[in-house]
Amino acid sequence: MIHGNQTIEPSPRRRPLQVLHLAALMAAWCVATTCSATREPAKSSITISRVVPGRDLFVVPNPHNALSTVVTFDARGFDSARVVYWSAGEPPRATPFSRAQGVGRIVTLGLRPETAYLHVLERVRGDQVITSDTVQSNSGSLPEYLRRAHMRMTGRPTSGYVLTAMADSGRTGFVVAFDSTGQLRWYREFPGEMPTGETKQQPNGDFTVFLGRTPGWMFFPGSYEQFRPSGEVVRTIMAPPPMYTDNHELVLTFRDTTFEAAHFFSFDGRPGDLSQWGGPRDTLIIGHQLVRMGADGMPQTVLDGWNHFSWKDRIEPPRDTLYDFDHPNALDFDHDGNYIVSYRNMGEITKIDAKSGAIIWRLGGRNNQFTIRNDPFNGFSAQHSARILDNGNLLLYDNGTRHTPPETRVVEYRLDPDAKTADMVWQYRHAPPFYVPYTGSVQRLKSGNTVIGYSNRGIVTEVDQKGAVVWEGAIMVNPDRPGDFYRAIKIASLYRYERP
Repeated sequence: MIHGNQTIEPSPRRRPLQVLHLAALMAAWCVATTCSATREPAKSSITISRVVPGRDLFVVPNPHNALSTVVTFDARGFDSARVVYWSAGEPPRATPFSRAQGVGRIVTLGLRPETAYLHVLERVRGDQVITSDTVQSNSGSLPEYLRRAHMRMTGRPTSGYVLTAMADSGRTGFVVAFDSTGQLRWYREFPGEMPTGETKQQPNGDFTVFLGRTPGWMFFPGSYEQFRPSGEVVRTIMAPPPMYTDNHELVLTFRDTTFEAAHFFSFDGRPGDLSQWGGPRDTLIIGHQLVRMGADGMPQTVLDGWNHFSWKDRIEPPRDTLYDFDHPNALDFDHDGNYIVSYRNMGEITKIDAKSGAIIWRLGGRNNQFTIRNDPFNGFSAQHSARILDNGNLLLYDNGTRHTPPETRVVEYRLDPDAKTADMVWQYRHAPPFYVPYTGSVQRLKSGNTVIGYSNRGIVTEVDQKGAVVWEGAIMVNPDRPGDFYRAIKIASLYRYERP
């Protein structure tokens, strides 16, 4: 079910603007930071005028994020607006232009805690840019748990942010983003909630996080929260009772900017006898469903694991602690619009027809249909984070439980579905070797680099196409050791979705 019916307003089309005010802002910033020179203003036909401060411009703290301010203003008669903001020691940054009617509202993101920031509002009317005088506001204090949170970085700093989720001993959950220097620059707190599953930035720029205590096979309630970069919750997404919501992955799809559907997993339990595998004779076995839920909140089961798989298909250890036979943990779309699902406990990647729910092919595991070639491990084990790349290849975070010795790596296969071959074309193995039995993530950037999240090691690594480490960071809250996470991914912007 989906709670909430808010929609995202389409972004207006705007022609590029050359703004004269930026040189003046740079000059002001340099005065504050003792710079010795400024650049000459760029030539432009745009008219710059000013307004008296305080009459229609207000800057207040963001109640959802101490590293953010909310700027409200009179938007009547203007086409669009943005806020330029800076602090001593940092160059000016700007929010994206946005359209507003009546009372406008723009949120600044990515501030430092307890820091004075200067704000200038730009409002556009035709070819005219009207700028306000400077208004100062101080950012707030971080929640106590986050005050020591940072990434301990080695290697060359990179652009963008590292996004992940963490929890304060189960009392309070946080979605957080660290900048390229390892500083915490954005967060959303969920008091009394625990994020046990994934968080990501969705294609419309909103963020989602799973809140709840289930690991995907225990009967604890949970749901996904979709929220804007500014922190406001847009909708809650969960499987309708008596089903439970799985915590591993949520994919939102949109038609232009209008929400179309949520794609995720649900699960339920049925009586079973596991005595022949060393388990209890009378217990509940967990099975999962692939669910598509439209904007009306009506769920459609695309594939029910009970109808296609069984506990006999479960090949991944440990067999005495996890009672679900399939355990789906990753969801993606192939280029033809059909689903790609990673089933961890079956050691299998499955392609599923998005319309009929029929299984198209199965790679790995007991029902493997492919010949795996050029792979020193002859396949993957207990995998996570299955992704289809631009070139059609399959990228996996291979936990490597059944490797000898167990070793976690990232592996890329070129698939030929007709010939049923899977050729390994690239892999990355950490030095020294890591073994992460549960969770983890992998992400291919548009540069060709790969970002790997070694979950319970608390380590995030970016490597180039040759496998050379570009940078590596440890997510620190406890000063003695890195904290763990489910996934850690790169995002390019806090304000909107851009491929990193």
